[in-house]
Amino acid sequence: MATLRCGVVGLGRGKMFADILSRVEGCTVVAVCDPRPQAFQGISGPECFTDYGKFLDRKLDVVAVVSPGPAHAEQSVQALERGAHVLCETPCVYSLEEAVNVVRAVRSTGRRYMLAENYIWLGWCVTLQRMAEQGRFGEIVYAEGDYTHDCRDLMLFDEGGFVPYAERAAHPNARRTWRAISLPPIQYCSHTLGPLLRLMGDRVQSAFALSICGHTPDLAPTDLESALLRTRGGATIRLTNGFTVAHPYCLYYKLVGTRGSAMVLNAGQLSLKWWSETDVAGPGWQDAPPEMLQRPDGRRDVEVMIEEFVRSIREDREPPIGLHESLDMTLPGTVAHESGRQGGVLLEVPDSREF
Repeated sequence: MATLRCGVVGLGRGKMFADILSRVEGCTVVAVCDPRPQAFQGISGPECFTDYGKFLDRKLDVVAVVSPGPAHAEQSVQALERGAHVLCETPCVYSLEEAVNVVRAVRSTGRRYMLAENYIWLGWCVTLQRMAEQGRFGEIVYAEGDYTHDCRDLMLFDEGGFVPYAERAAHPNARRTWRAISLPPIQYCSHTLGPLLRLMGDRVQSAFALSICGHTPDLAPTDLESALLRTRGGATIRLTNGFTVAHPYCLYYKLVGTRGSAMVLNAGQLSLKWWSETDVAGPGWQDAPPEMLQRPDGRRDVEVMIEEFVRSIREDREPPIGLHESLDMTLPGTVAHESGRQGGVLLEVPDSREF
């Protein structure tokens, strides 16, 4: 089995990707890339690059794109065209044009491409997938997902690092980061939409959204966005995302089916409740025991995700989240943001299979 030469671009969260890839059998991390030389602190072994083109000159088999979001699509296309398989962090594209470019690059090169949407490997999602496959919910006709939390302390930066938003007056030269300038909240939708679509076995056909703006005019143009999505199967999904709001990290999901329902909440503590008419335990909501909230194998979701992507390359098959499913989890957010920008109009979500 030939060793896969791997590279990682973006050494914030990317350091974790590099560490995991270095421990996957048959993989070696030979190069990392980040425009900030200080990002290489603590890196030993791989060759370090600040120039992405020179990084790709290392003839890499696999590239993990974990850079700031606005660079994801362009760097993915460049890596694909240089012969690498690509695992791309979310959101993988920011526009329909970028989506078309990624699809064309995958088709022309024959390389594998996957959105790094790790939430579908989380324990609670594995549990819900098993329950859905058992028919405990019947047909899921409505779903909700909220990914709303205060990221204001990650949106200003000066030479000393991130500037807490409450201390911004003491840092007049602080600049806004890409999260403030180039991350409309609803475009970062795959952590909620990805698991829901996987559970429903569906894709989104149209989107309507409203945006809340103007509460942090010195920081981000959009504070919070909420969307209603209609799926190919006729179900409705509501998504809400916000990052410049006084709301600590909170993740919420709701499923309503023809035979049962479920709710997941992580607001300091993870919980899962479900009800199904197929159960014999009695009426009312059931609380999931702790073991149902964890993966049966006890492993980390990101580790399993990366290993399964590498396995798809080894076995020359579609990744566990294929090209089009990756865009199914991403493009609805792109279209929903445009709907909100236009004041709330119903817009069609293109199917990347038709690009």
